[in-house]
Amino acid sequence: MRYHALFAIIPLFGTAACGKIGDIVNPDSPDSDAQEKFQVIVNGGSGSGYYAPGQTVTVWSGVSTQKEVVLPWSGDSLFLSTPVEWVTHFTMPKQDVVLQANVKTQTLNLKVEKYTGSTKVEKDVRYFFPENMKGLVFISHGTGGTSKYIEKPETFAIALALVERGFGVLSTEAEEAVAGDLNGDGKTRWQTGFTSANVDLKNLSMLLQGLENRGLITAATPKFALGMSNGGAFSHFLGAVSASSIAASFPKLKFNAVLGYCADAGQIYKRNDTKTPSAWYMCAGEDNPEVSLSEAKENEARVRSLGVPTEYKENKPTPLYDERFARVPGVSLESSKAMAEELRAAGYVDDKGFLNKDADQIALDIIAPENASRFPAFLAVPGNIAKSLKQQLKAMRAEHALYADLSQSNIAFFERFLP
Repeated sequence: MRYHALFAIIPLFGTAACGKIGDIVNPDSPDSDAQEKFQVIVNGGSGSGYYAPGQTVTVWSGVSTQKEVVLPWSGDSLFLSTPVEWVTHFTMPKQDVVLQANVKTQTLNLKVEKYTGSTKVEKDVRYFFPENMKGLVFISHGTGGTSKYIEKPETFAIALALVERGFGVLSTEAEEAVAGDLNGDGKTRWQTGFTSANVDLKNLSMLLQGLENRGLITAATPKFALGMSNGGAFSHFLGAVSASSIAASFPKLKFNAVLGYCADAGQIYKRNDTKTPSAWYMCAGEDNPEVSLSEAKENEARVRSLGVPTEYKENKPTPLYDERFARVPGVSLESSKAMAEELRAAGYVDDKGFLNKDADQIALDIIAPENASRFPAFLAVPGNIAKSLKQQLKAMRAEHALYADLSQSNIAFFERFLP
């Protein structure tokens, strides 16, 4: 059945407890028999409804992940916890609230090239450098990924926001992504060994030198790194290189700041120090057994104790709303609403609006033959879309997945360390 490839589960890592932001309800009209409620009107987004004072209200911008970037919310935005992000929340006051979700059109036409680096194996590189680029952000994929990772909806949304703020973006791939499992660990990943023979460091150094030789960047161009999972660990690794015993072998690899999503970076900092500002953006519902929130916190504290600027954030679960799946290119608002209704009808949404089962299990249930009649909207999507739908499920659950929910915070962290 073709849908198995779409919702394919990379080894199930079990379920993870998922907390709730608060008591969230979104009735279509006030209930005269209930406590007094006030109206929320969201223009240009989702979350409109009637809420009781004290309830936590989540609102979402209708921003496109492919051609728009979010601008600060306006209207009664003083109530919002993060008025610069596409999804935010607030505690309902004893008054009506009117919000305007603002967006700006932004284009990002990635150039795709090949390079060999230090080996004979061709690797893809995708990049875009705006005029007067103020910094270059290296975006690294996770285990089993390729340079196409930058094109996934949540990653592309972050890349769009970076470009809008004047940063260039570049995504290439680990040597193992094209050469296969070189170290025999059963996975294709970035290598994080502090040795001058590290093929990924050699490749990246040669790639950056080549860009300099072509006049696309200069030796003084500020460099930043962000990545997801193994790519997040690799970003922390890149930040640590300049303070390590192999620094002299890689003079091009000096980063102004690095940030890892869903990566504790324990293997990096247990035996190594860093002088590079470093951030950990984790998921509150992390379900990958190789990632530890407590170890991430310990590493952040250790790096901070060295006098290095750090940041630690945990993304929280968010409720399901009808338009959520339209963040994926190729999914219409009508199809998204149908998918949301299928999840509710199947009992996967609790009375507060949150998904109540882990995303891997939901994906398995959707493709189960006996459930075909229950999920027609999900099962109608082509193969290149379904994996992105699963990413949306995981992002809502705050499980092991990249999210653009804190993209403006990400950019603000990098901007602190521009020359």
